[in-house]
Amino acid sequence: MKFLQSNGLDLATLDVKLLLKNFRDTMVAGLAGQGPLPMLPSPLHIPKEIPTTGDCPAFDVGGTNTRSARIQFHPDKAPTVQNLLRGKMPGATTPVTPLEFYQQLCDVLLPNIRDNEALGYCFSYAFDNTHRLLHWTKGIQAPEIVGTDVVQGLTTALIQRGCKNIQIAILNDTVATLLAAYAAKQQPYAGYVGFILGTGVNAAYAERTEAILKAPTLPPGHRVPINCESGNFTAFTRTRFDDNYEAATGNGKAQWERCISGVHLGPLCTEMLRCAAKEGLLSEKIASYVRTTTLTFVELNHFLSGRAPELFNTTIDEQHTIRQWLLAMIERAATFAAVNIAAAALASAQAQKSTHGTILVNADGSTFWKTDCIPFSHRIREITCELLAPYGFDVEIIQIEDAPLIGAALAATQL
Repeated sequence: MKFLQSNGLDLATLDVKLLLKNFRDTMVAGLAGQGPLPMLPSPLHIPKEIPTTGDCPAFDVGGTNTRSARIQFHPDKAPTVQNLLRGKMPGATTPVTPLEFYQQLCDVLLPNIRDNEALGYCFSYAFDNTHRLLHWTKGIQAPEIVGTDVVQGLTTALIQRGCKNIQIAILNDTVATLLAAYAAKQQPYAGYVGFILGTGVNAAYAERTEAILKAPTLPPGHRVPINCESGNFTAFTRTRFDDNYEAATGNGKAQWERCISGVHLGPLCTEMLRCAAKEGLLSEKIASYVRTTTLTFVELNHFLSGRAPELFNTTIDEQHTIRQWLLAMIERAATFAAVNIAAAALASAQAQKSTHGTILVNADGSTFWKTDCIPFSHRIREITCELLAPYGFDVEIIQIEDAPLIGAALAATQL
């Protein structure tokens, strides 16, 4: 593995405890308005009770897809999703204007919304307390919407399509995932975390308002969800592969996300193979292939899992070498995910004044659950438990189907 070590990827020397400390320190700085993590407080409070009757509309605007549904609440079981509809995320593959963007959202939402309703609007991108989009991630191509009020944009589009008097509760998808955790298992836990690792990566937890120094007007004595925007973390050692990938395609934002999320792992691993080709470590056939082809993470996961050996049409020995390099990058992604979760878990426990116990993590996203070239979700849990054990905590990681929609519905009930 000399090639990896010489380019800065050495899992044996990765100081995970220091990385966790850096992450926690950066989160605290973000609560004071400093550093790269926005640590955005939600206007919502953690619900003391979950509704037991009625239904309401929910809308999930994600990295790849949009989804609308009606969420039914029950007295004796978790909320259920009804009339689920899907669409493609506008701007995910081709540029769109604001008019095109909101009209495509309305196409998916309108069958599930009625006049005079409260809507839970799960919006998977960073926005401020006036609902203005700070920046796009995940490759969305709709630049004119940056800096505008995305609640007003959707409201105006709904009015134009004949839907009147809609109240909208907007929340980040990770905050929605956090709220869904409270709805799914209502027995007390030492802390709660919402974590998403799919197209992008992010974490959310509930913080005491007194600890959010940059927002001194928040009412004291409450806990509010914090959208960490954790993909913007920067206090970690970068490899040559990270630097090359950033120089070629990045904008300085979401540096942590570019090392770990599904949309970036494929191109990042491709860059690693291109570096190997430049060093003469690959056959000319494979070197030419990786120079002209950017591989997706789905393709690489299939190769590493043995389902697509033809992806690298070469000798068994060269396939083995490539496999070892790629697996190291996937193992790093699992380690980074665990650090991300552990930092949010400890912050949540501290906010609840817990000193020991189990922290519930609702994890969402295809990268987290569908990566099977290594026991990915198991490795994340294993490393997270190792990081939390010295503090007296362990972790339970669950998967709630349609968690962003359920969390969005809970937000709507607060209006």
